[in-house]
Amino acid sequence: MKKLSYLFTFLTIVLVGCDTDKGDESYMDNRATIAGITESSSTLFATADGENTYTLKINVSKVLESNMDLTIAIDETSEAIEGVDFNLSESSINIAAGSFSGSIDIVADFDNASFDGKKLKLNLVVPDGVLVGEGSSITIDIVKSCPLPSELASSYTANPFAFDLDAPEFTASFTRVGTTGLTYEVNSGWGPNFVGWATGDPDYNGAFIYPCELTVNADGTVTVSGESYYTGGTGTYDACTGVISVTLTQAVFTNPFTVDVTFTP
Repeated sequence: MKKLSYLFTFLTIVLVGCDTDKGDESYMDNRATIAGITESSSTLFATADGENTYTLKINVSKVLESNMDLTIAIDETSEAIEGVDFNLSESSINIAAGSFSGSIDIVADFDNASFDGKKLKLNLVVPDGVLVGEGSSITIDIVKSCPLPSELASSYTANPFAFDLDAPEFTASFTRVGTTGLTYEVNSGWGPNFVGWATGDPDYNGAFIYPCELTVNADGTVTVSGESYYTGGTGTYDACTGVISVTLTQAVFTNPFTVDVTFTP
């Protein structure tokens, strides 16, 4: 009798176990579709001659039997403005039947982009019956970016500014030093007639013209070095426009002062 009781108990366990397995399979077959954005954050660099495009991808947890449209909504906290800083190729993402994923493109506007970056936050909105996974939103930092050129221009229009006044405009010649890096000999840092203008004495025109060496560094900063009375300076290089802006110091005059010079290619 005990043997029959044990056998009955064993068969019950096996049958219950088989029913549970079948139930699990049924559950797996009929589980809800889960959708999510593949990344939570990214950076979109806007360049003057680039495609300036970020492809936003959505994945779903199982192959769809019919087409599905998922909406991409712009979060109210976004700094970037649609139609100004960026455009969406579509307002929704279509995932075709038989597919696991879909995508749209976010295209940045170079002219309106900021070097400091603007945040764009997008939220995934799903239809009824679809669950949102961990990828419910993405934050994209849209940053204006211009790579350094392989070489600088050989001639610049230079505009010095000192004593709250515009000094005489001049043409500066840039001669490259070596074959690597962006170091150039500049024939005049503040112009051939700057000292004559500053002193009010035209006899100084062509004297103390501030020859110097200018280097554009990898981070866009500029270093100016000189000898004797020409003590050098620092500045910045705008890779998007090619404009160089420097502040020069000097020892030509007894009283110390600085001269701001803008070099425009």
